[in-house]
Amino acid sequence: MADDNDETIVNNPDEDLTVVNDDDETRIVVRDTNRVLQVGEIIRERFVVEMMLGEGGMGQVFLAVDRQAEKSNPYVALKLLGGDFKEHPQAFAALRREAMQSRRLTHPNIVAVYDFDRTEHHVYMVMEYLKGNSLDTFIANNPQGASLETVWPLIKGCGEGLDYVHKQQIVHADFKPSNVFLTENGEVKVLDLGIARTLDESQAASSGTTRFDPDALGALTPQYASCEMFEGLSPSPQDDLYALACVAYELLTGKHPYDRKAAVEARAKALEPERPPGLKSRQWKTLKAGLAMGRSDRPETVQAFLDGLSPERKSGSPLPWIALTAVVLIAAGIQAFLQLRVDDDELIGAIMEQYPIELDEVAAAERMKLYQDMAAQFMTLGQRAIAEGQYDRASGLLLKGPSSAFKSYREILTRSDDTTTRWNAAAGVLELVRVLDNAGAEMSLAGVGVAERAEVVCAALKVAREPTLQERFAALLDESREAVLEVGDCRDLIDSGRLET
Repeated sequence: MADDNDETIVNNPDEDLTVVNDDDETRIVVRDTNRVLQVGEIIRERFVVEMMLGEGGMGQVFLAVDRQAEKSNPYVALKLLGGDFKEHPQAFAALRREAMQSRRLTHPNIVAVYDFDRTEHHVYMVMEYLKGNSLDTFIANNPQGASLETVWPLIKGCGEGLDYVHKQQIVHADFKPSNVFLTENGEVKVLDLGIARTLDESQAASSGTTRFDPDALGALTPQYASCEMFEGLSPSPQDDLYALACVAYELLTGKHPYDRKAAVEARAKALEPERPPGLKSRQWKTLKAGLAMGRSDRPETVQAFLDGLSPERKSGSPLPWIALTAVVLIAAGIQAFLQLRVDDDELIGAIMEQYPIELDEVAAAERMKLYQDMAAQFMTLGQRAIAEGQYDRASGLLLKGPSSAFKSYREILTRSDDTTTRWNAAAGVLELVRVLDNAGAEMSLAGVGVAERAEVVCAALKVAREPTLQERFAALLDESREAVLEVGDCRDLIDSGRLET
């Protein structure tokens, strides 16, 4: 088996042929590299191309229908090499590396990558399809910036994604606003790991043992690259931290901290960023440290940066409990976290019947483990959002987002043929329903309106008919029948006969 870095890429203009020796010792052969993907084209008799979504960096991204996906969510995004990069021998390696790096990353703030494949004409990556806009669009639409309270969820989402990547011993190496996506549901997704570097690879690079050279692609973005990156030093998490600090500054002020000058130029001119309005001394000290020209002057980790920049917490915040929940999930697994009652076996069985396995779509156990990990991450972040009163964000993370805890559990229920795995997923669905039930109760105590609470309750009831939720629905009807009937999910449940009024 060849090493991940042992790639040999050969271009032969006379034969219009590109050959890549892949890590599994197969040969990727791509003929006619100038061929453009056409709308309506079908790849691998599976992906039907519908439209181009965008073009930038090294690739083009297309919307496609996956014929093998569930009917309720059949769309995926296909990323292919585009423009001059089709002819660049290192670009094929970069796209494959992006797929390899991303497929092993399971986090709500990292875009999900499903597959990497090749045909006679195309080398492509299959990713989750996201609706929304990139973060640079958000910045352009807010030229004066916004308060820390307003943009904190965006900064935190970016930071948590990068912090997770660093814990996997990976440096993004090209973090910038255009490589962050903000979905319609408020989810923050970090994209584009095409030139990401592993920390052990950085050591190999210093000794000249790696063949992949991302710098040969010219992919470094000067406005967000640290001085050390310009100097050719091995990548470090502090490089990503510098870029994150630049992005945070732009979100707060609408402008780059060094007037879009590269770090080495800003250092040579001794430029100093102005203090954004509204920041407390602690927050400004942290942000300024993140923008420092030397690694040793920046915070040690992205999490330390987030801790120093975060808005002050209100008294009585349940965040320490949420942090403990995350530790329990990671250390003991989802089943140990579930606080199930004696009579829950019947409810879990009903959930398993509601989402029967699709025998022609059974997936490997390794893939199911990824969905289990994703569900646990979404559950933790969703509960944290509830604790912070961010109910729309919690709804997206737990239930309605393009990727969510429920959708991860549903993938397991419909694609795993292992009884224990399916039971754990059904138990996770039941716990999810109860988390949403508790959210409805918290919203009531916070004085949130009937319609908003009904949206949470009915969304949960669509997932599973939990008795306490049915009682809460009846109470909402008594409180304001008119407001409840205005909620689409509630009307659907009533029209289908699943709920009585």
